[in-house]
Amino acid sequence: MKLKTIIGLCAALLFLGGCSEKISFRKGDIKDDFCGAHINFQYCKCAFHNEYCDAIGMKKGEAKDYVNEQYDKWVEEEFDNFKDDCLAGNGIIRGKSCVQCEEGEVASGDKCVAAETAGADEETDGETEEGDGSGETEEGVCKYDSDCDPVCEGDTAWKMGCNARANACEKTFDTDCRADVETFGVLSFPKICREGVCVRDDAGIDKARTDLTAEKQIWSDTVKTINASRDNIRDAMMEANKNCINGIADMTNVAIVEFSTRIASVLAGGIPDVAAMTASAAEKAGGLMAEQMKNLAGAAVDYAGEGLNRLYNYQQGEPAAEERKLKPHEYIKLNCDLYEYFKGVMAESDTDLDTALMRAKEADSKLNNLPQ
Repeated sequence: MKLKTIIGLCAALLFLGGCSEKISFRKGDIKDDFCGAHINFQYCKCAFHNEYCDAIGMKKGEAKDYVNEQYDKWVEEEFDNFKDDCLAGNGIIRGKSCVQCEEGEVASGDKCVAAETAGADEETDGETEEGDGSGETEEGVCKYDSDCDPVCEGDTAWKMGCNARANACEKTFDTDCRADVETFGVLSFPKICREGVCVRDDAGIDKARTDLTAEKQIWSDTVKTINASRDNIRDAMMEANKNCINGIADMTNVAIVEFSTRIASVLAGGIPDVAAMTASAAEKAGGLMAEQMKNLAGAAVDYAGEGLNRLYNYQQGEPAAEERKLKPHEYIKLNCDLYEYFKGVMAESDTDLDTALMRAKEADSKLNNLPQ
């Protein structure tokens, strides 16, 4: 209800016993009453939701500072209008409230005085202020508790009350905003203090949303990385199995050269590099991939031994030195060993893949539980 309407209603009710109820100024909500109505909605969307930032050419933090600055100016203008309406309706301003003068009274400065003495009061105001201290004392900061706005000290909200004797606002009781926790799924966000009131930690929630989006992407990329390496390992495993079974029948110089090239590629660079990943998820993802690299690097010692080193001699063609060539039984054993090895790596990567998929789903679930 607008102030003029309330003041008019009070004036109409004066003959029934007066209207002494104080009308407090209430500033509009920044999101519900200011955004869109008094400022382009795109600034608010960027400030509070990180949307339309490109359209206004600002980053989220810059937009938030701008919106808050314009909001403060608007609130100041609204209070000026509130005061003007109050004075025009034969009222006086006390703190952040309008007190309507009763029937037979008129507003005189910051007091309601009898209409017949208003002129005399105006003449003697100077004497009262400069005299020997007799008469009424000057109005101070407050008269009622509602004249005092709550304040923040860190994340503590203080309710303020009026000390009528001292005409000053004083702290009455405090509320630890951090003790009021909002929970969304498995994530919890303590409230923060803003303008004397405990409110939702929008900045903290926005940061969590950004981090989770990045984490989800990291795990999704890790799943792709593991799957790509599994394809290469599976191909090498099946070729080693074929060579193991066929034995001497497939032992030609061309076949060995092609096989050595494939094995060298899988063992040395078959798994993409994930070292550039960052954040907590990257450490876990990097750990998975590092374990795979360690497993592959152990092939020469654990399974192939010297035979694998001799296989590498074929990468540029059949070696000229007889001692660097593979004997038929060595080639067969090498392939059988590599098949068993790659089969074990595939089994281990099943666990790695399940872990990455689970982490990606967890990040997605947390994102979906956050308030929009």
